[in-house]
Amino acid sequence: MNEELIISVANILEEWNPLGEQASSISELDGYHTEAIDILSSTRILKQPVRKALATVLSQAFGLSLDEAQLNHSMKSYTMLILLLVSREWFT
Repeated sequence: MNEELIISVANILEEWNPLGEQASSISELDGYHTEAIDILSSTRILKQPVRKALATVLSQAFGLSLDEAQLNHSMKSYTMLILLLVSREWFT
């Protein structure tokens, strides 16, 4: 997997910071790097839509349960950014 793509997705997650203030209390967070790999793997290997991959990974990694309203509000622009990055990777 392309490290540049992983870093780009991790940066998007870090900017969004779905954990909020809890992020500072998680010592193994590593700038959402692991979650970025999981999201990209889910989209590429499992063929999950980016939105579903984001929700699943965040739920499994941090126990975040995002309802539809939260998903729609918070993830719309971030999902599009990740989708563009993933698409660029697939077609280059």
